[in-house]
Formats: sequence, C-alpha cells, structure tokens
Amino acid sequence: MTRLPESAVDLVELIALGLGSGVASFIGVELERTGIAGLTGGDLVVGVWALAMGLVALYIGVVALGYEQVLPRVRSLVDEA
Repeated sequence: MTRLPESAVDLVELIALGLGSGVASFIGVELERTGIAGLTGGDLVVGVWALAMGLVALYIGVVALGYEQVLPRVRSLVDEA
C-alpha cells in the first residue's frame, strides 16, 4: 500500500475545509435571505427561525471553519513553502 506525503494529506484537508466553509456560509446567507423574506411577508415564526439558523450557519462557515481552521492551515502551508 502506498503512503501519501503528509503535505498532500494536508492539502486535501485544506480543500475539504475550504469547501465546507464556503457551503456553510452560502447556506447561512440563503437562510438570512429567507428570514428577511419571511419577516417582510408577515410570517414571523419562519422569519425569526431562518434568521437564527442563518446566523448559526454563518458562524460555522466564517468563524469555526474559515477563521479557526482554514486560515491557520493556509498560513502554515505558506510558511513551509
């Protein structure tokens, strides 16, 4: 069985985290749009729920994955190069 170089594994993890961050952020933005549409359309429960879930998804995408996972890994890969 062949072994992958450690840098290749790190690069695959970085790509996966970057995609996950982007998807979570996109879902967060769409939920925020849905929440605003719900509130302006008069559906208070759906609007507030979508806004709250949008904030959670944006936090996961931007802070938890992007800022705390992707950014340090990119910096370490750049420092190694």
